[in-house]
Amino acid sequence: MDAYQVQGHGLDTLRRVRLPDPVPGPGEVLLRVRAVSLNYRDYALVAGRYLPQLPRPYIPVSDGVGTVEAVGAGVDALAPGQRILGVYASDWCDGPFRSAYHASKLGGQRPGWLAQWIVLPQHAVVPAPADLDDAQAATLPASALTAWTALRRLALRPGERLLVQGTGSVSLMALQLAVAAGCEVIATTGGTAKAALLRRMGAHAVIDYRACGDMAAAIRACTGGHGVDGVVEVVGGQGLLDLLGAVADNGRVAVVGFLDSPVLSGDLIGPMLARQIALFGISAGSRADFIGLLADLERYRIVPLVGEQFEFGQADRAFAALAGPRPAGKPVVRVG
Repeated sequence: MDAYQVQGHGLDTLRRVRLPDPVPGPGEVLLRVRAVSLNYRDYALVAGRYLPQLPRPYIPVSDGVGTVEAVGAGVDALAPGQRILGVYASDWCDGPFRSAYHASKLGGQRPGWLAQWIVLPQHAVVPAPADLDDAQAATLPASALTAWTALRRLALRPGERLLVQGTGSVSLMALQLAVAAGCEVIATTGGTAKAALLRRMGAHAVIDYRACGDMAAAIRACTGGHGVDGVVEVVGGQGLLDLLGAVADNGRVAVVGFLDSPVLSGDLIGPMLARQIALFGISAGSRADFIGLLADLERYRIVPLVGEQFEFGQADRAFAALAGPRPAGKPVVRVG
């Protein structure tokens, strides 16, 4: 089969290679990959910004959709031609998170989706939503589930205020889910076009971070001085510290990403103690959580926003697009 491997550290080490066609073993399913979507995590791994100790070479990309081509012994719930999504942390079936599940994540610790074929254990797959096309479905396993899990931990009630940052896939899905659940969403972004998009998607207020000198003050002004009850935080670094001033008493922050930096240098403890702020670390979710997400998408008729689309032979361009400013929505690579 044709596949892409990351052979070193840096985008220039992404290589298209020929590998033996995989064969499903007992309890496994062979999928013909139809489309994959890229997360910032995928880019950070390839670039060596995240988990540089990860053994090379490996097949990248954690999100994808495929159709069943063959099944191994003992698999009786899946049939050829069925359209399937994979669980990002493939051994996390249900229950609370355990650190051991990191070792089962696709697109790094285990072979990912950027290939013509992928083999997954039957406990790590779920049916793809029939009302979403391949590109839309491919966006769901990691970022959409992360957004859903973050909102579950924040436990916002209708009418409470949520802050989302930018137009990345986690933020957009958090916006869509929160609006559908009756929350008031404040979004930050840069530029009028993206601000208009966020308003069309239901944001109550949009703040341009490029034109705002004091982000926390601007957010508090949008809320009549109350602050936000929850934050889906994807920036990290100084951005996380700066936003603590915008969080209301007893507010909650779901820490998801590190677009700026995974390192904090400043006062975290003071604001947490002063206003009893709770921070949660979020790492996607279980198979049972994924099924819950898919049910909510159907219930609220939510369609994920797809960004720029690429052909399989343009995968290097898709990764490069993650390195700088890009259109809203997740980049998608069509495979088959």
